[in-house]
This record gives sequence, structure tokens and C-alpha cells, in this order.
Amino acid sequence: MASIRKQLKLKIKEEQKQKASSIRLLKLARKPKVYNTDPSMYDKLGHLETHRYDFRHIHIAYCMFFNNTEYEAIERKCDDIPNSLYIQKLKDEWNRYIEMNTEEIVDETVCAS
Repeated sequence: MASIRKQLKLKIKEEQKQKASSIRLLKLARKPKVYNTDPSMYDKLGHLETHRYDFRHIHIAYCMFFNNTEYEAIERKCDDIPNSLYIQKLKDEWNRYIEMNTEEIVDETVCAS
């Protein structure tokens, strides 16, 4: 059985892949030939910046949380400073998730004996 930390890591990676795919599609939707043929795509363009913001901050938090990477090593040349409160919130949520699920496993082990 994979550890809780590894399961969380894989879950975050999968969500990031889906978000990246969504970002690519929304970037394509900005082209006139796309949104002229499919007007519904134009309505979704407002989500592009939200997805980009989330993807970037999750990436930074992921590197710091799982790999202990310093911010300077993650983004070297970036004028837009990331939201450190959001990054800390993500890391805290992941920590709580690991702690909660680890306690459940410990409780099950104790009850099984």
C-alpha cells in the first residue's frame, strides 16, 4: 500500500495535469477562429487566469512541501510575486490531510490487534 503522502502527491499531480490541459484549451479559445466557430468557448475565457493562478501557486506549494525546494529555485525570474498566504494555506491543508489519514490508519491497526 502506498503511503498517504505518496497518494496525496499523485492526486495533486493528476489535478495539475488536468488543469494544464484546461489552460491549453482555454489559450486556444482566445484565437478568433476558435471562438467564432464555438461562441461557448468565449464564455469560458474568464477562467483562464484563475486556472493559471491556481496552477502556479499549487506548483510552488508542491515543490516546497514535497521536495523542500526554496522559492528562489522554483521561479528564478518572475516579476509577479506569488501569494504566500495562499501557498501556506495549501501546504497546511495537505499537512492536515496527511495527519488525518495517518491517524485513521493507526486507529485501524490498533483496533485490528
